[in-house]
Amino acid sequence: MGKLAADHLVTSFKLKKVAEYGSAAFPPQASVKEDGTVDAPRGELYFAPVKRGKSLMVFTADAQPTTSEGEYELSDRIVKFAKKCGVKKIYTLAAYITGSFSQSPKVYGACTSREMADDLSANGVTLMKDGGISGMNGLLIGMGALRGLQGACLLGETSGYVVDASASKAVLELLSKILDIPVDTSRLKERADETQKLISQLQAMAEQSREAAPQSSREQRPGYIG
Repeated sequence: MGKLAADHLVTSFKLKKVAEYGSAAFPPQASVKEDGTVDAPRGELYFAPVKRGKSLMVFTADAQPTTSEGEYELSDRIVKFAKKCGVKKIYTLAAYITGSFSQSPKVYGACTSREMADDLSANGVTLMKDGGISGMNGLLIGMGALRGLQGACLLGETSGYVVDASASKAVLELLSKILDIPVDTSRLKERADETQKLISQLQAMAEQSREAAPQSSREQRPGYIG
């Protein structure tokens, strides 16, 4: 979900690649492209001015490092480079997995300052009250705070069962409001509509499976409500 949103920003604003990162902690695999060639896993930083007085720097990667050490090392390299380039605030985009489907995904958030918390709330973000943000989505804003950068994580509500364009669209629309930068999400809406069709099919299949199950099996097994 977060990668889909980040890639959409790169494409929409025609951001230019300014840095590339490898890591020995990336998964031991190669990604096959449409033309049949392969690439080793890597992370990429993109940058460009997007509005008078405002610029975007976006990091996206094929995968996250598979070790804690790798996540810390890569996050630190990115934060150092971003600060050197004049970045003041870091926003990470992640999934808030609920296990259930939603046609109107909420966006949850957590941040590094009370000022940012008030700003998130004013723009419609539901602040998290507990829990944790795992992986680089949490590390980037946490390590950024140690280096004097403000940070927030925006998490789109999603089932976790499909690549959820609806959640990506919801997160980008709120990010657009927070940053006061217009983001065209029309292409994501098309993918979101496809996602909703897939969800409807999955729900129909699940319902058919329940109806087809023997009565004795349904009586013996407690129902699950997600």
